Amino acid sequence: MSVVRRLSLVGALLLSAALPIPADAVAGELADRAKTAEELIAGGKPVQALAEMEASFNAAWDLAPLGFSEALFVAARPSGFGIYDARVSSVFREGEDMLVYAEPFGFGYGREGELFLIDFKADFQLKTPTGQILHEQKGFADLKMKSRRRNKEFQVFITYNFSGLKPGDYILTTRLHDEHSDKVAGFDLPFTITAATPPSAPAPDVGAPAETGTPPAEPQTPAPQTPAPETRIPDAEAPEAPAPASPTGEAPAPGTPAPAAPASQAPSPDTAPVPQP
Repeated sequence: MSVVRRLSLVGALLLSAALPIPADAVAGELADRAKTAEELIAGGKPVQALAEMEASFNAAWDLAPLGFSEALFVAARPSGFGIYDARVSSVFREGEDMLVYAEPFGFGYGREGELFLIDFKADFQLKTPTGQILHEQKGFADLKMKSRRRNKEFQVFITYNFSGLKPGDYILTTRLHDEHSDKVAGFDLPFTITAATPPSAPAPDVGAPAETGTPPAEPQTPAPQTPAPETRIPDAEAPEAPAPASPTGEAPAPGTPAPAAPASQAPSPDTAPVPQP
């Protein structure tokens, strides 16, 4: 079962044409800025030209709906925006962590002095393939970023763990609420739970007697021997043993059911396992 959901940013912006957006005004602004950028390039001012194009992109960004250019299960914690390994399967064992990565676009920005703010609240729903909601939680995670730029590269990383979920097919819905606009969007990831692999049987004791019905032979007592005369060698001074090195290492990542997201953690629900971003 494929778990990768991809949507190009350009394609998503084109889909936004179905929304009540003043397309003529936007197209006119984009065209004017593009013309200005061409003139700046011709005049040997590439920095100013890029600034004009960035302003044009920001105008389209602000008018676009909230969406996701990537939303998928990943194999491990991503190293950064776009730096991840996609999970090749959406089949999980009972109690196994499910790592979700997403790249939203079209979100708004707040201000704090010279800083731009990105803020989301996340909800989730656990559903059957027929749409029956088995569990849900609103506002289980806060996803935040502060930057001196209007960053477009914002990653969402959440760890879900539904301990005790029976084997079968399910759908995980993650929904983000933009705190700096009225935009809301979500994505579905279908997955399958399989029974946990039972522990393997312990290896037989090779020293135990075979169960053949024949009792083991009694040990033979060796004949007494005359001890050889003892020769003592003067003890040499043993060198001082070095002190053992102190162990080092990182604390293991938390495995609690709470969702783990960038700089955020939500309380666990009382009725079911809770995701961790």
